[in-house]
Amino acid sequence: MKIESLASSSSGNCYVIDDGHNKLLLEGGIPYKELVSKLNKLHLKITDFVGCVVSHSHNDHAKAMKDISRFILVYASVETLEQKYVKGHTLKSARRIDIGSYQVISFNTEHDCPGSLGFIIRSYKTGESLLFLTDTKYIKFNLRNFKFNYVMIECNYIDSILDEQEINFALKKRLLNSHMSLTTCVKTLKSFDLSECKEIYLIHLSDHRSDEQLMKKTIASEFGIVTKVCKKHGGYI
Repeated sequence: MKIESLASSSSGNCYVIDDGHNKLLLEGGIPYKELVSKLNKLHLKITDFVGCVVSHSHNDHAKAMKDISRFILVYASVETLEQKYVKGHTLKSARRIDIGSYQVISFNTEHDCPGSLGFIIRSYKTGESLLFLTDTKYIKFNLRNFKFNYVMIECNYIDSILDEQEINFALKKRLLNSHMSLTTCVKTLKSFDLSECKEIYLIHLSDHRSDEQLMKKTIASEFGIVTKVCKKHGGYI
């Protein structure tokens, strides 16, 4: 399975999944014109995708939802679709749905946005599975029965950097209650069966409270798995 990051940060998130048979868009959190431009650079167009799966309605994940829905079907929770006034296919937690060559299982996440979801995406063609987990302070579901070949997981901030910064209490409380730290990221990954995992992608890093190299080194050394950090404007290190 091939994974391309078009954008990954609190400013915007968008990713391309390709199993060699179908392409799936994850998130639509950048302006539509920018999305089209980034796809053009990959020699792709929006109609090349079997659908777009969106985790929640915050603009950095759903900004282009309405425009995308003019060309391909958008999949999201009822809350997300209603919030963005988009007609699409409703996803429900703990339910499975087929999208082209993919099976998608949705599950609730712990974020400050109604209807927020994470996804387990499996390709019928390759047999590979991917976990997509963003914008959540932790995950309360036991996913050990799944074997993930790829994990895309939020690693938003480093606890010590957050503690050192002089930020207002409301912002700090929101970060603690709606986003995943490096420490929680490690604990969460330890709860998974990673025996067949090929790559870990760290996504949605904070601009001011993260350290790309430290995060990458920490995860790679802890799990011995190829680790990539998705950069703000696309690509990864």
